[in-house]
Amino acid sequence: MKVQDMTLEQKIGQLFVAGFPGEEPSEEFLGLVRKYKVGNVILFSRNVSSRHQLAQLTKGLFREIEGSAGVMPLISIDEEGGIVSRMPEDTAIMPSALAQAGTGDGQAVCQAARIVGEELKALGVNFNLAPVLDINSNSANPVIGVRSFGETLEQVGRFGEMAVKGYLEAGILCSGKHFPGHGDTDQDSHLALPVVSADRELLARRELAPFARLIGKGLPAVTIGHVIVPALEPEQVPCTLSHRVVTGLLREEMKFDGLVISDCMEMAAVREYYGVSRGAVEGLKAGIDLIFISHTASAVEEAVLAVRKAVEDGELPMERVDDAVAHILAAKEKFGACRWDEEGAGTREQMEFADMFLGKSVRPLQDNGEGVFSLGGKPFFVGVKPGGMTLASDEKDEKDFAHFMQDCFGGDAMVCSADIAEEEIRECLERAEGKSSLVVGTLNGHLKPGQCRLLEALGGLGIPVAHVALRDPYDLDKSSGDVFKLPLYENSVRAMEKAKRYFVL
Repeated sequence: MKVQDMTLEQKIGQLFVAGFPGEEPSEEFLGLVRKYKVGNVILFSRNVSSRHQLAQLTKGLFREIEGSAGVMPLISIDEEGGIVSRMPEDTAIMPSALAQAGTGDGQAVCQAARIVGEELKALGVNFNLAPVLDINSNSANPVIGVRSFGETLEQVGRFGEMAVKGYLEAGILCSGKHFPGHGDTDQDSHLALPVVSADRELLARRELAPFARLIGKGLPAVTIGHVIVPALEPEQVPCTLSHRVVTGLLREEMKFDGLVISDCMEMAAVREYYGVSRGAVEGLKAGIDLIFISHTASAVEEAVLAVRKAVEDGELPMERVDDAVAHILAAKEKFGACRWDEEGAGTREQMEFADMFLGKSVRPLQDNGEGVFSLGGKPFFVGVKPGGMTLASDEKDEKDFAHFMQDCFGGDAMVCSADIAEEEIRECLERAEGKSSLVVGTLNGHLKPGQCRLLEALGGLGIPVAHVALRDPYDLDKSSGDVFKLPLYENSVRAMEKAKRYFVL
């Protein structure tokens, strides 16, 4: 179908991506498709339980949406790997971006992306909302962290390029995020409205550079982040709603002609400050093509009606709608087709590669190579209560590290709260007396003063210490002296299984 052959209702429906709560489309979601011709879907872990279930779900979604809207849907998912993974457990799930980059193996990063793309297409998902192209220049960033390929332009540019290459080889649509850069923030846009205070020169040299590099390498889509960047937008509105950023910078200055999408408009950065429906209108006016409203059907309906009114009132020009729809249709024509071959996902070769890649990423930071840590006869394992550190993460099998290690090696175990209280530190010191070794698992401890104080206290006991970082490896900088350091990048059983080979009784 061509833009000129579509009704206004069909065009507006193409501009939206909606989600639903369970493993089958809800009646509310189907109502959006049938009444308003909403033409695209986002899936989360709540929607996925197995390869077979996912393939059947996407078949039904294709049939329902194409029948109502007249165009095949984009069915999207966040499959970054590691802590942000929505795929079923019977598929090959890759490590987080930072873990991948830590191996130094660009070809493996490319192969990982190609496998993920092939698996998704085989199960009816044609749009992966990855890779993250943010440079994690602020270690206090609570939402990016291990989702980034690194702290430098060289790392993010090199491995981001290899990831995009892999996705394109698999024939899947992918999107670099979160333009113009979410790395130098200390707030989570799911919960607040972050500010990037860098000047224009630094932005060009750092935040914008990975996107510029990848646009030159065929990046097919860009996700705009809900961040305020005063150097780019003096009105200090989120970049998602900024014509200067989306059209002026990305489209005109950086010459990007692919698909431009929003981050979810239900995130607090837009919802609490502007409202979802007003955010949708302003985002389209700014130059965004595809608006994500990922959770609430009523919010999608309100936004669709607001956009229609804006068109009818002349606030949102018809030319802008047609331009957005043209970008969406072009992406669907190039990347939309899926195979629905369940046997093409979770193959032995794919699973073996993912397992190998994870094992390669979990390795000690020792000057003398891959050593081991001797636990002795009375080890003491200390950890913190598992729990997601950001609404973006989705570790399916978050595990109590201390008791996992105790189950493997015996000894004593203690679990503390995420921001460890002074009485917990005192109890930990008392229980450490007479132990042969200490193994401490921190969970983004560099952002939690209590975990930092615990590390400092335990380091003064005079017994061998191993420090395991269960999420951001920046935790390891908080340990000083002769400490065995091991980054896992994700608080999961599969990562702990790889870690235990570095410990001996």
